[in-house]
Amino acid sequence: MHIIHVVPQYLPSTGGMETYVSSLNRQLTRLGHRSDVATLDYIFKTNEPLPHYQRLDSTNVIRLPSSGNPRYFFAPRLMEMAPRYDVIHVHGVDFFVDLLGACKGAHGRPLVLSTHGGFFHTPWMPALKSAFFQTVTRFSLRGVDRVIASSPTDEQLFSRISSRVTLVENGIDYENFALVRNQPAADSLLFIGRISKNKRVDLLLETLSLLRRQRPLVTLKVVGSDWEGLRAGLEQQADELGIADAVEFTGVVPPDRLLAELTSARLFVSASDYEAFGLFTVEAMAAGLVPVVSRIPAFMDLVEDGETGFLTDYRDPAAAAASIRQALELSDARLVEMRDAARRAASRYDWSRVVNQIVDIYEEVIAQSRAYCHR
Repeated sequence: MHIIHVVPQYLPSTGGMETYVSSLNRQLTRLGHRSDVATLDYIFKTNEPLPHYQRLDSTNVIRLPSSGNPRYFFAPRLMEMAPRYDVIHVHGVDFFVDLLGACKGAHGRPLVLSTHGGFFHTPWMPALKSAFFQTVTRFSLRGVDRVIASSPTDEQLFSRISSRVTLVENGIDYENFALVRNQPAADSLLFIGRISKNKRVDLLLETLSLLRRQRPLVTLKVVGSDWEGLRAGLEQQADELGIADAVEFTGVVPPDRLLAELTSARLFVSASDYEAFGLFTVEAMAAGLVPVVSRIPAFMDLVEDGETGFLTDYRDPAAAAASIRQALELSDARLVEMRDAARRAASRYDWSRVVNQIVDIYEEVIAQSRAYCHR
């Protein structure tokens, strides 16, 4: 098969969706399929222009000019490319799916959408989003042959406006993370993810400040890019809270360093206000870390409270500190049980399983399209 993945941002931009599409491309190439990417020709964060064509990791990346802004853009040249492929796989709910869904009769290609949280995983203008979802998105999905819900929450949401929804949760390189043999430093906490407002690293710092009153040796390592220029303010906050010596911001690290960080941490923590999925949480669980994460829908789909990790409310730092303290005070035997349970829970996201589900969907929509054409 020759597949085109359509995504607003791709490498070298970093984020959960970019990581997902890159990993899916590798898996499809491994199975002998051809996989290209169509994306926009600049990085949202920096407005940095990118070349209109590039080959990255055996993938042809075609970058399209656009107008508008990151919240809603226009890139109509995508329609020129669409007929060249056996199947079009759109990632995210934005202009691309609106265009391709509405113009299905013009391009005539089987069309698949992966939801990645839709646009409801952020709190911006909920009433407008709901109205748009019930009108424009509902209309666009009439031209989508299959909606791949990235989480049970997405499955429930998109089933309200489409009868073609299938749950296929995101994939991780499970075997790679499962090789980690955790040898944690005492009272060591790890957060992985880009530093952005929704990740609420500020709440992690407030929680750490309270936690250190009872466990003065606890530390926090923050791994990820400074997506919104927040790091300086967070470092100042840590200094004002008197915990600067207990917090380390590493920036982006290479894969081998990331595995080393997972090896040396005792718990994975995240205070996110919202997430489309929670990729880094699953990867940490696969590596045997017990997560202590915020009680939001994405994490509630991943973590069974008290069994594979802990759910808490970081908006109440005292309650969050109590949850982390509870996890740090687990007996060695109970900690091993929870680590093993976390690994088992993460194993269902192994790419070796996920990619086969996706390929089956491609084959089904292609066969349906051919059958329709021969009527």
